[in-house]
Amino acid sequence: MKRLSVLLLSLSLVLSSCAVPPQAVSPEQDNTIVVEAPPTDPDVMYRVMAGEVLVTEGELELSAADYVLAALKSDDPSIARRAAQIAVEGQSWQYAAMAADRWVLLDPESLEARQTAIRAMILTGDYVAAEHQMASLLEWLSQDRSRAWSLISSELASANNPEEAQDVLRWLIEQYGGTDNADVLFARSQLAVREGKMAESYDYAVQALEWAPERAELQAWAGRLAVNLRRPEEALARYEKARALKPGDVTIAVQYGELLRRAGRTDEAFETLAALPDTPSTRLSRIVFASDIGEADTAAKIYREFYSANYENVSDAAFNAGQAADMLGLSSEAIDWYAKVRTGEPGRVSLLRRAVLLSEQGRLDEARNLLASVRLHQHPEFLTDSFLAESQILVDAGMERTAWELLGDAREFVPGNEQILYSRALIGVRIDELEAAELDLRAVIREHPNHAVALNALGYTLADQTDRLDEAEQLIRRAYELQPEEASIIDSMGWVAYRQGRYEQALSYLAEAWSRDKNAEIAAHLGEVLWILERREEAVQAWREGREQDPENAVLLETLDRFGVNL
Repeated sequence: MKRLSVLLLSLSLVLSSCAVPPQAVSPEQDNTIVVEAPPTDPDVMYRVMAGEVLVTEGELELSAADYVLAALKSDDPSIARRAAQIAVEGQSWQYAAMAADRWVLLDPESLEARQTAIRAMILTGDYVAAEHQMASLLEWLSQDRSRAWSLISSELASANNPEEAQDVLRWLIEQYGGTDNADVLFARSQLAVREGKMAESYDYAVQALEWAPERAELQAWAGRLAVNLRRPEEALARYEKARALKPGDVTIAVQYGELLRRAGRTDEAFETLAALPDTPSTRLSRIVFASDIGEADTAAKIYREFYSANYENVSDAAFNAGQAADMLGLSSEAIDWYAKVRTGEPGRVSLLRRAVLLSEQGRLDEARNLLASVRLHQHPEFLTDSFLAESQILVDAGMERTAWELLGDAREFVPGNEQILYSRALIGVRIDELEAAELDLRAVIREHPNHAVALNALGYTLADQTDRLDEAEQLIRRAYELQPEEASIIDSMGWVAYRQGRYEQALSYLAEAWSRDKNAEIAAHLGEVLWILERREEAVQAWREGREQDPENAVLLETLDRFGVNL
């Protein structure tokens, strides 16, 4: 009955103005407006009701679909707003873009609507539509361009495709100016980093500081770039300015402390962190810092003070204390702390970590029961995480087939979930369930044709475990075209070339993969090709280096055994 009353209340809030166009109200006017609401379109009302019911059942994507249909038929901006909110919460970005676009049309004075539309369009990769919304925002905020550029820069800086984002930003600058705006230059600097252009990024950061030298976050950003460009003195100078501008900023203080430590100024680093306000997160930062520099006793002493500290947010304190205990190897205490964290993202992380720690203590049944007990009442994202965590716990316990069967059951709870299918496929390969593994990977690829990781996994499996080498090469090459710099994919290119007898080409790929990632499995493959090419000393050296990285790697051990090599 309570659930029904909550549903009816939410519906009344959404539908109360369904057919009433928005009215501007000046600050002097009474904000209470009484209107006679004409009858609402029955289909709109049905869609809204269906959407709210689906929300209560956790079916956010289906709810968003119904709400978008309602928004497209209604002139009420509150329905479009609700549609966008549900779609964003469910990360259904295509629906979010449609709903927010409608919301902007119905309520052009809403900054929230415009921001939501821009963000959703960027996340769906529709940069043309996003560009249109940004241009509209600049026109709308023509009297406050600085604020508009700040909002636009923030959204573009987190775009999935930095090259597209740079193109949009360049066009907007050409049309509306912005070369003298610190936020625009900051965004260009962030995007340049994501394109791997460190020097260019630093130049933009310096230009931004010419316009806004008083902004601590820009000074710290320039300092981070200077670190990456191996300019330690310059980095320290930037961070010192940032610290002076914003002495209470924890992130800046921690990064500054790390630079001081690298410069051998450990006492100053401790003083910098100790000067911060005592909060759970700053205490954790001090513990991490002390541990990193080998001051184990100091780290333990600071941690113990969690028990007597009187923090206002008990859950936040428990989460930070749990992480500290976890890092210090105090598993039982970490479990107890994590059990006190129950809400939000920290609660989700804490529960998963508790399960892992319980399993590491040999309390496998407790760990599994903990994960199973919450599944029926959680968001689909948590369902996925809990199944993946339990399967990893089982694999670590040597129960790979049980893990594989668990993920098979998981498909009923989160049908079509790519993470579940991919993880089950990897375990399937390990237990010789190759046919089932191939079906799982093909299901992922069918829904996500450009899923480079799944393409590579299937291609490598076929190259390593079957004679379907041409098919394997096609799959791996598709993955390589999507991610040509990924070491694991380059390794697969080398391995399939080796299996096809193209040894010199295989060696070229594998040497490149090894240069990018000193991984024991890559070392096993590289050594094998070198051995076949009669370059035995180099092969043994590659295997030795691989063993240093991971002495228990199964692929490396099998390779050494097959060639009768004892390192």
